[in-house]
Amino acid sequence: MTPINKQTIQAKLVLLEKNITLLRSYQQISKKVFLEDYTVQGAAMHYLVESIEIIVNIGNHILAEQFGQAESTYKDIILSLGKHKIIPNRFAQQHATMTDFRNLIIHGYAEVKLMEVYKAVQSGPSIFERFSRYFVRYIEKK
Repeated sequence: MTPINKQTIQAKLVLLEKNITLLRSYQQISKKVFLEDYTVQGAAMHYLVESIEIIVNIGNHILAEQFGQAESTYKDIILSLGKHKIIPNRFAQQHATMTDFRNLIIHGYAEVKLMEVYKAVQSGPSIFERFSRYFVRYIEKK
């Protein structure tokens, strides 16, 4: 077990907080405008994907440094965070599928349903905030 690089994690959490703030601003846009505005849709998808990437990168760092563990998929990283009690297991089970959403945006972009993006903008920021709080609690204990 090697020490966690707290500075690296904190820098990523600062970026996550910026993304949460931006996503919250998109929550204020009406559904009608959101579904018609290609620029807002693209920005929202970018910040959703980047936020998921940040969560997975932090999780991967913790799992590698603390448990010598490398998972093969993003979903497995989230699930392992729950198994190792870095985040509540139930929370991990509920939100591991966000990595599927990330994969859809990145690889299946032609099949992305804009209503799903709109819904993710509505729910994502509070989920990302909870991940952030769990990570902060974990690294403060170390």
